[in-house]
Amino acid sequence: MPDPHTSMEHSAAPERRSLSTQVADSLRELIISNAFVQGQQLKQHEIAKRLGVSHIPVREAFQLLESEGLVTTVPYKGAVVTRLSAAEIDELFDIRIVLESELLKRAIGSMRPDSIARAREIVERMDSAPPREWGRLNWLLHAELYRSANRPTTLEFVQRIHDNLDRYVRIQLAISDRNRLRAHEEHISLIDLCEAGDKAGALRLLSAHIRSVRDDLRRFLERRDSQ
Repeated sequence: MPDPHTSMEHSAAPERRSLSTQVADSLRELIISNAFVQGQQLKQHEIAKRLGVSHIPVREAFQLLESEGLVTTVPYKGAVVTRLSAAEIDELFDIRIVLESELLKRAIGSMRPDSIARAREIVERMDSAPPREWGRLNWLLHAELYRSANRPTTLEFVQRIHDNLDRYVRIQLAISDRNRLRAHEEHISLIDLCEAGDKAGALRLLSAHIRSVRDDLRRFLERRDSQ
């Protein structure tokens, strides 16, 4: 990653914004992959050194990630990885059910065959993907199914929720092979229902799919917290 100090002063602002986005992308992946765990303090100088940049793009990246809910600014401590309670996780999953059901309801009937084909390709990639790729591919799949709803603002908001929950979903999928196999089968069935234009069946399956992930994760967190 290039050093922003190599640019001239008058052209530094736009380049710094681009660099800030790169830093935010790197930090987002580190948070989602649990390399930085919830509640961990994010020190500007350490991250700047790790990524080979100055403090300015790191500070701007913190602001971007805070707007996404991945980072929280704590008085006298600075930026920390946001810690979500079980109740907050439950609420985010409930929001997912409402918004994603609405997106899917609007999308079914407008999906083109090439969109269905892309969704099936993504599912095939997910079946053999390493854990670090699950969240990204899972979002690509859901986004492909919802894109025909033509609701870009809602889709962007749902993506932020997926990013916030991705680290927890990775845990849920890693708990057992059964969880991953069930998710794979449900994704295939969901695509089949969408292709058939079965709106009621697809919406029922989508709600059950999201709830099953939430319930598995809730049980895992309860066991972990009781230890």
